[in-house]
Amino acid sequence: MLSKFNISEIANKGKAELHGKSVEVNGFSIDTRTLLNGDLYIALKGKNFNGTDFINEAITKGANAIVADHYFESKVPLLVVDNTEAFLKNLAIMNRLAFEGPVIGITGSNGKTSSKEIVASLLSSKKKCHKTIGNKNNQIGLPFSLADLDSSYDCSILELGTSFPGEIGVLSAIAKPDIALITNVFESHLSGLGSLELIAKEKGDIGCFENDKGVLVLNKDSRYFDFWGNTTNANKVISFGTKEGCDFQVLSTDVDFNKNLTSFVLAHQYKEFKCTMNGVGLHNSVNAAGALAVCSAMGLALDEIIDNLERIELPQRRLSLFRMSNGSLLIDDSYNANPESVKQSIDTMCVSGMNKKIVVLGEMRELGNDAAKLHKEISEYAKTRVDNFLCLGGSWQEGVKLFGEKGIVFSSQEELVDHVSSILETDTVILVKGSRSTRMDIVADKLKEF
Repeated sequence: MLSKFNISEIANKGKAELHGKSVEVNGFSIDTRTLLNGDLYIALKGKNFNGTDFINEAITKGANAIVADHYFESKVPLLVVDNTEAFLKNLAIMNRLAFEGPVIGITGSNGKTSSKEIVASLLSSKKKCHKTIGNKNNQIGLPFSLADLDSSYDCSILELGTSFPGEIGVLSAIAKPDIALITNVFESHLSGLGSLELIAKEKGDIGCFENDKGVLVLNKDSRYFDFWGNTTNANKVISFGTKEGCDFQVLSTDVDFNKNLTSFVLAHQYKEFKCTMNGVGLHNSVNAAGALAVCSAMGLALDEIIDNLERIELPQRRLSLFRMSNGSLLIDDSYNANPESVKQSIDTMCVSGMNKKIVVLGEMRELGNDAAKLHKEISEYAKTRVDNFLCLGGSWQEGVKLFGEKGIVFSSQEELVDHVSSILETDTVILVKGSRSTRMDIVADKLKEF
């Protein structure tokens, strides 16, 4: 049953002035493209958009009430505020302060969304879980995700992202996690954060808890494990990864592309557990180990929840498999990309059992001054692992030279897709990946038509 939210209470929490009668809303929307009948539409403003331009559309689509930064004659109840973004933040803070269940905060360069979904799936048989909507993990996305948090939930699982120094601290102050998970740190958002060391420090801020009861779950494979452990005020640190001595250690991992499964052996407290999870990804076994560590911190025994791994539904376009008409395999990993995630995806591709391996890559964005170097490093990594290296974007110009005639930078998606179709063989695996802004999802969808 859907929760109902009273807008008088919402107005009070968000410091808004209510015009019109108090009604109930079913949910919250900041985008009329996804607005549902009965939602409260919040007209946010940004550098490149103005939500007030879409108020009439929101009402037409069934919004029960509107939040705006000015008064106007409205057919539905209106909440007037000085600033709609501040309203959303105030609402989130009040909801979080009133929530008595445990809150899990997740950050890291890679695997935040997947780890969130794994934790939610593991807990699903025991608890009603609130969680971040999609990958909305920034200073608008996190408050928006918290807008519907109420006492009907047993726990909340929240992603915290960052693209500039201090953002994790800001988001942690809103989320106030009781348990925090750092998945890893790799080159990402370098244009805003500057260096790996600064990224590590930024991610580590999630371990600065507001009380002395916090639990920090850390990836022992990371070279920053000791740094995070030494700078947190957590009451307890739990480790996971592949290194010996981890509290939750992944001993081995196998991927079955025919069944779309990843299997691994996990060692914990002198016992070994055989685990099978939905989806493919060599690195997802480590994400699952971190998620199991979080659940353990909540007091759940592994044998109570471990079977839930098989019911995980990982987000779309994260190593999603598609069988092409000639029997070849397309791996749609077009959701986003940074250097380490590209390497991980290539590694997974290489255990597919297919004879011919083609990588189709858009650029990796937000890498700052290291962009050219990091793109070339990926090319070098792929050189001994794949057959064809096909790209979009000038950052690949140097790297493709390593592949001779089998490395090409294309000027358009259409040319790229046409070339792939001309070299496609029956026993081929194609990996499609790139930063979100490169829209490699369009390329993946066109290739699915073959």
